[in-house]
Amino acid sequence: MGATGGPGTARAEVVRLPHGDGLWAVRAEGGVTDADHPALHEAARPAPGCTAVVIDLALVPHVSPEGVRALAACARTLAADRRALLLAAPNERLRRALSAEGISSAEGGHAAEGGFSAEGGFSAESRSAAEGGSFSAGRPIVVRSVAEAAAGCATSPAQPTAAQPSAASPTPAAPSTPATQPAEPPTPPGELLRLRKEIRHLRAKARTHPLVSRAQGILEERYRLPDDRAAFSLLEASSQRFNVRLRTLATALVTTPGPRSYDSVWFPARERRTPPRLAFAPGLRTASANTAEVLSAVLRRSMEVVGADMGNVQLVDPVTGDLRIEKHRGLDEDFVEFFDRVGKDGTACAQASQQVTRVTVTDVATDPLFEEPAREAILAAGSRGCHSTPLVKQPSDLPEGVVSTHHERPVRALSAAEARALDEMAAQAAQWLEWYRHTVVLDALEDLHFAGSTWR
Repeated sequence: MGATGGPGTARAEVVRLPHGDGLWAVRAEGGVTDADHPALHEAARPAPGCTAVVIDLALVPHVSPEGVRALAACARTLAADRRALLLAAPNERLRRALSAEGISSAEGGHAAEGGFSAEGGFSAESRSAAEGGSFSAGRPIVVRSVAEAAAGCATSPAQPTAAQPSAASPTPAAPSTPATQPAEPPTPPGELLRLRKEIRHLRAKARTHPLVSRAQGILEERYRLPDDRAAFSLLEASSQRFNVRLRTLATALVTTPGPRSYDSVWFPARERRTPPRLAFAPGLRTASANTAEVLSAVLRRSMEVVGADMGNVQLVDPVTGDLRIEKHRGLDEDFVEFFDRVGKDGTACAQASQQVTRVTVTDVATDPLFEEPAREAILAAGSRGCHSTPLVKQPSDLPEGVVSTHHERPVRALSAAEARALDEMAAQAAQWLEWYRHTVVLDALEDLHFAGSTWR
């Protein structure tokens, strides 16, 4: 995903269409004056599974004649690979300028005659040309927005199939109890909720306990502690003193190389950094905030930008590489438990983390991206569409986590303003998370080292 803001930049994302095809959306910024614009480079390398490319020109002030020729050359290159190039230009003056330079428009001309229309998508002639390797003669097609491009590229209406029921689909009635076996009295609702809560608590404890036990073992051996209780006391004290979660501190202890000496500091060459500013949360004191406060602000801002009532934030586990839910809102406990840890496949957030690009799923009910148990859990929570944005600090392209918003109905592609707001927030949050890990968490490890050394 390209850098955010400034002239001559681009941000790419995947918009998944209802039945599995993908649209590679490249959000361009700054004037397109030649073939060196980052948007053209991003357009030339779409993510796997994307059958069309759209360059969003909403934040582009002008396209020069040389830029038009570069766009046309990009369209020919993509056509050779059986992909179409669409240009999303909400500005009417820019659309007319592009049409004057010979680029097709979905409002009329070449595209309306034999290519693309907002209502009907690509014509049969264009689809046949695509199969032959020369989509619409390799000409770019102008549309008004990425959402319009996605609607036109969709191959069929977004309706659940029989094998993929929607959240509103009735479930088959359970078989009746045989007459020879007396029915057991139903469990009281309050007792059932208590038992389910207890089970969730035990499962969460079972997931965290091995990590903490491993950290305790490291401390016992390193500082010759008398037992695991002394090791836990050290962990707990440093965790509370620096307001760092016990699991976070244990993870850092397990993944960080040990100190060279017991009579010196752990990180002697470390330079202290200034906490980055979070423009999306101006009331938050970044120097003293903890991850829970920052991630709550990330989730709140994301839901405001896209108008969602449900969402969650996940962080990458440094030990396993999995995504782990840290914050959620509007989602039930069954959803949170099912997606407590997410691997590298089978969900939109996993794809966003692996490809380091936002993934929009227009319809959860029909998209083959999801493994069936995951689809059922999302639909049961009342979500039919989602946007998953990786938290990435440029230019590292290493995600710190993913923020996802969930919607009751199938979604459209984001507008340029929405995409820009999410990307800027994600970059700021990722920068703060990196600062926190290299400053506050290392301070807690340093404190732990000092306390442990006194036992030797």
